[in-house]
Amino acid sequence: MRFTYILIALLIGTSSCKDFLDTKPTDFVTPSYETVNDFELALAGVYDILGNRTFYGDVWPYWLNVSTDIEYTNTGSANATVYIYGPAEANVTDFWKALYTGVYRANLILDVVDGTDLDDGSKNRIKGQALFLRAYYYFMLVSNYGDIPLYLSAKPSINEMDVPRTPMKEVYNLVVADMLEAEQLVDEVEGGNTEKTVNFGGRVSRSAVQGVLARVYLKMAGYPLMDHSKYADALKWALAVKNSGLHSLNPDYTDVFIKYAKDEYDIRESIWEVEFYGNTQGAMQEYTYYIGARGGIRTQDAELGRSGGLINGSGKLFDLYELDPNSTTVPLKDSYDLRRDWNLAPYTYVGTPGVKTPNNDRWRRNMGKWRREYEVVSPKDISTSPQNFPILRYADVLLMAAEAENELNGPDNAYPYINEVRRRAYGLLLPQPPNPDVNADLLGLSKDEFRQAIKDERAREFCFEASRRTDLIRWGNFVGDMKAYITWALANGGVEGHVLGSRNVSDRNVLLPIPTYDMSLNKALTQNPGY
Repeated sequence: MRFTYILIALLIGTSSCKDFLDTKPTDFVTPSYETVNDFELALAGVYDILGNRTFYGDVWPYWLNVSTDIEYTNTGSANATVYIYGPAEANVTDFWKALYTGVYRANLILDVVDGTDLDDGSKNRIKGQALFLRAYYYFMLVSNYGDIPLYLSAKPSINEMDVPRTPMKEVYNLVVADMLEAEQLVDEVEGGNTEKTVNFGGRVSRSAVQGVLARVYLKMAGYPLMDHSKYADALKWALAVKNSGLHSLNPDYTDVFIKYAKDEYDIRESIWEVEFYGNTQGAMQEYTYYIGARGGIRTQDAELGRSGGLINGSGKLFDLYELDPNSTTVPLKDSYDLRRDWNLAPYTYVGTPGVKTPNNDRWRRNMGKWRREYEVVSPKDISTSPQNFPILRYADVLLMAAEAENELNGPDNAYPYINEVRRRAYGLLLPQPPNPDVNADLLGLSKDEFRQAIKDERAREFCFEASRRTDLIRWGNFVGDMKAYITWALANGGVEGHVLGSRNVSDRNVLLPIPTYDMSLNKALTQNPGY
């Protein structure tokens, strides 16, 4: 069932951003794609970028997103994890190159697929996935680097050595156009009405396209474009996923992440995910450093799955989860919200074999969302993990619908979406709820209060999933929120090591710098402010 990524060296193995930015005046021959299998192999190369170390495998979730007001790395390093970077920073450069490599690989397919003799169904599925993935890579580029060069063909031209940056609004328009076309071409998830259906989260489905469209429109509605008309589009596409009837929340929040460890799919909840597999042994593998070397419950026990435990939740995140006032546990009360003690591990492992040892410091709880003890691959690698990483979960669709509805019309019709997420969080969807009489529902809020409730709910639900920084940016007060967090943290038990990222944040960090290497190749590029 797993979508195996096979790299064909002659076609894609050595492709890089340099290959099409640093173009020499030579002849270019488009690879010969004729059969469905040819295109599936090429598509594997386009998907492969997602799991690259320079994208979801490490750079995106860790180096560029680990330091916010709700999470931090305890290494204390003066590096990109705490916003110390410039145009020559390797992680910033590698992220840029990986995304453009994905664009290039998608363009190889899009250049030729319409002219083939494939049947319409196969052609649509291939073209739809390539269009969407190219659009997604451009979305990640424009939302992180601002104005960027656009390349809509894999064929280099000696007349296009220096390609200027396209204004971000035009890039977003292209992203939307490509995704709208892709939405009509790709298959639905299992249970849908298309000729073939998608039964695992590693392949793009119609629901994935619709959900990411909602995300793109929410970004366009926020900073920096501030096009509030796009809230209506965000709501439309979030509701398209909900009203399809093909998705639902897993009643058990913890089981969502246990399934990633056990290599099981739940297409109802996990709509689109990055495929990781293997344990650094053998030929077929693509693993993540984010879980294992970086994050997880700290232990040296190889049987449990080693982790450096370098990623912790902040005291602010801990305090966002509602306490059970009747709890008698000390020194920290239990929470009605079952997500707290899953996301923020209440223990570490000491010794070998590892012995669970309570951790009652709310400022130093390890990221427990992905737990290596549940992994089924054996033996477990000492520093990497094969656990898949979610790009889009159904809970995100519901909270995007709630946010857009509130911005358009106030909270009256938005409560059902957020409350569905909250009921799952409080265990009320379980066959035997631990606190069946607890009230998880929000009601009676003003528009501004509901907006804050969404911000807090997204923190509780999606912590450690590389979304907080981008959320704070699109909400328009990234620097202000990060600076306010310093004051709060130091007044509430935090120390300087918990606010290193916030100390270093300035206006320039709303965007990443354009890499020096690429500016040396493309003389039409200009640098972002502050770099």
